[in-house]
Amino acid sequence: MKKKICTILMILTCFSAIFLQNCVFCKASTHAIFQPRMSIVIDDFGSYDESGVETMLSINQPLTCAVIPLVDNTNKHLEKLSNSQHEIILHMPMKSHVNLPLSWYGTTYIEIGDDENQVNQKIEKCLKNFPKIKGFNMHIGSGVSKSKKTMTAIYNYAKNNDLYFLDSRTIETSIPMQSAKETNSIYLQRDEFLEADKNKSYQNVKFRLLEGAKKAIKQGTSIVIGHVGAEGGEQTARAIKDTLSEIEKMGVEIVPLSTIYEFKKFHNHK
Repeated sequence: MKKKICTILMILTCFSAIFLQNCVFCKASTHAIFQPRMSIVIDDFGSYDESGVETMLSINQPLTCAVIPLVDNTNKHLEKLSNSQHEIILHMPMKSHVNLPLSWYGTTYIEIGDDENQVNQKIEKCLKNFPKIKGFNMHIGSGVSKSKKTMTAIYNYAKNNDLYFLDSRTIETSIPMQSAKETNSIYLQRDEFLEADKNKSYQNVKFRLLEGAKKAIKQGTSIVIGHVGAEGGEQTARAIKDTLSEIEKMGVEIVPLSTIYEFKKFHNHK
């Protein structure tokens, strides 16, 4: 009789453990479905034009701030960001598909057709004065985005150094996605430019930001990119600051880009 009771108790204990495990799983799945997440990436920190920088720094939500290396205000902005809650990433200069002034890239940039060794050396040089970071994206980069050889080298660098890479989609091409797939890397892409079509108005930035939030609700996650300096500046910063409460009411959580990367990484390996 005692043996039967012990056996029954053991069976009930096993079923209870399985039930609780499933409940935790359901809770996590429900959270993933009903807690959409959006990352707001702000490009062009480090540039000589500092418009919008102080307002961005004052935003009480975790932005992801992309800093151009080896230019006028790189070290100054890195120091300020290091004392904030915002995530720092490298805004790596990469060549355009059209001729642009070389000063736009800074002193070090990835050329179209650069091989793995060249890519590695250039990124390492740019990261020299950066704190420990979790990822990087492209500054300009429309030409490099069309080079399979160079994009594959970029994804290999990211993978080998435990970093994420964000395809800013400065030009429409499937090559970055193909390179990510071939290197077994997580593909992250920009969903919205806040100053799309060169429209830097307060209303347009707000509209694009809300579009990004809607995409997060639809997709589970979304990534939007805005700018400090000449490409966005104070208007972009104010629009973000004023719209965050509205996004919160929509049920969308603002998270660092590394959070979306880890989320995708987890689901990719399930």
